Amino acid sequence: MTDQDIVDFVRLRRRSAVLAALTRAVMILLPLAVVLYGELAPAFDLLTIAKVPWVAVATFDPATVEPWQRHAGVGVALVSVVLLVVGLHHLHRCFANFARGQALTRENARHFSRFGAWIAAAVVASFVATPVLSVLFTLGMPAGQRQLAIGLDSNQLVALLVAGGAWIVGAIMAEGARAAEENAQFV
Repeated sequence: MTDQDIVDFVRLRRRSAVLAALTRAVMILLPLAVVLYGELAPAFDLLTIAKVPWVAVATFDPATVEPWQRHAGVGVALVSVVLLVVGLHHLHRCFANFARGQALTRENARHFSRFGAWIAAAVVASFVATPVLSVLFTLGMPAGQRQLAIGLDSNQLVALLVAGGAWIVGAIMAEGARAAEENAQFV
């Protein structure tokens, strides 16, 4: 190992420690932001999140959204957020291990694969949440104006690709960790 390799490894450990802290902060702040936004945002914004078509939004009366609908909407939205937070917990564990100098281990491989799996689950939950939220927030509208919206956007598709990539990279890391353990036995 050269001096430059050591400097690079120390830099990687520092950056990993920063990313571990940032990941932890997102894990705490994201659910709080969802709750606050769901409870305090204008009713029109809730319809936008639920992907309700603009034609329906134009005739929408914000007074038709009752407090129980906001609370239920927050609960529905929190399902995908909680799944995301579990995924971020696994990513946090990877960063924390990297910060301690533990890079190519089976534990990191397992956490990174689980990160991908939980992110995929969060995307599926957000896809299911869209029609539930659209119905929930338009329940107070007159008959014929209630909406059932179904939507898949590019952010969800990209998140699924990232999740699949993390799952594959985790499997590759597991193979690398196995090979490193095997090589260590020969030394």
